[in-house]
Amino acid sequence: MATSKLPRKRIDVEEITSHLSTASPEDKAKLTLRYETLVRWAKERWQELNGNKPFVTLWASENCGNHLVRTRLKAGRKIKGQISYLGYETLDCPYVVPISDYRLPGRKPMLMETVGSFLFRFKVGERSLQAIYVSSYYSDDERSIIAIVLIPEHQLETWAAFEIHCNKAARYLERTQSVYIVGGTNTSFKPNVEWDEVILPDGIKNDLRADMEAFFKDGVPIYKQLNLAPFRKLLLVGPPGTGKTTLCAALAGLALKQRRVVVYVSGADEDGASFHKIHHALNVVASANHPVLLIVEEIDVYLRKDDKAQILNVLDGLESPNNPKGALLLATTNYPEVIDERIAKRPGRVDRIIYIPPIQDEDQARQMLKRYMGAQYQPEQDAVVADLIGQTGAFVREVALHARMLAAHNRQTLVTLDVLQKSVQSLSTQLSTGDDLRPRRRMGFAERNSRNLLGS
Repeated sequence: MATSKLPRKRIDVEEITSHLSTASPEDKAKLTLRYETLVRWAKERWQELNGNKPFVTLWASENCGNHLVRTRLKAGRKIKGQISYLGYETLDCPYVVPISDYRLPGRKPMLMETVGSFLFRFKVGERSLQAIYVSSYYSDDERSIIAIVLIPEHQLETWAAFEIHCNKAARYLERTQSVYIVGGTNTSFKPNVEWDEVILPDGIKNDLRADMEAFFKDGVPIYKQLNLAPFRKLLLVGPPGTGKTTLCAALAGLALKQRRVVVYVSGADEDGASFHKIHHALNVVASANHPVLLIVEEIDVYLRKDDKAQILNVLDGLESPNNPKGALLLATTNYPEVIDERIAKRPGRVDRIIYIPPIQDEDQARQMLKRYMGAQYQPEQDAVVADLIGQTGAFVREVALHARMLAAHNRQTLVTLDVLQKSVQSLSTQLSTGDDLRPRRRMGFAERNSRNLLGS
């Protein structure tokens, strides 16, 4: 199909330059890109404060303006060699409206991401110096932050050292009884699955728990002795609904009780499952001063073609988080066939692949049935237990819910065996006709934690 070409509009650079020299600040902002406006204002302030003293303009980290970072970095702190941080003051910039985001990690909200303009002061040996920093959102409909800084010439080392401290302060994770979320619609949550509530063969449960405990207790020193980053990787595989999410939630709870930090990567926001979230999470893990459990559910959705090389570098150890306290990656997938063989079959990229099977015996099926029938459970209902073997915990949950709703519809106070058998038959028929009871993609336990959906 042919396309018509629109005539190009000639850009008269001299005319724009001439107009900018006489335009008001508001008109200048409309004619230039956002970062150009920030740089122009910063240059004017530099001349007011320092006259013709030479400077260099740099792209800067958005974390330097972060409210929490400015709270954590105290004046007088030595940041490198003879370089000390002396504090900051807020500057008034007509092009930036200071505004902060917040999170609620506990009972009290905390101010976090911030845009604004600041004058940072430093001392290098016997000399003092200052840097003009300004950050802003890229545009009205784009929440990405752009930041620039003006510093004296030949003081790049000072600013680079300061940025390192700012980035570490932004990523620092305090011990808390909540799980930190990277991505997603919330910033944290509290897991509500106890270890004893996980209904799986004892061999799998005990083995997985022992693996985590052994790594943090004895494995980290071994990794260090071998000059390796203490980063262990476990992959849980199995059909949807077999209990992988439950295990993640329960292991998160155990880790929190052991005063470890737990980080959960979520794809439940508008950015979806993108590698930059995993990359950000790894930076957070590396900066943590505590042992960390990192959870990535449905890791296969992050394995996009363009991202596989980066993920291989992470799993190979080239870009692994070097947290001296130890980091354990717990990943899950419903579809192991999607995992590239270079990841699944090469030793070291994934340390262990653990299969989470459907219900294997009557004892496990009976425990599942009791759990989901709750107060409605009666011993005679054990007659359906044999029909539950080979099914998933999610199937048993749906059977129990369907039976209880049928009983309520029939105005029955108790779920009879007949009603329960009808529920099993109905849902079994639905599965046999190809109608899967479970959606192909579920949100992780971080997004549905409050509903306490076990067995998924």
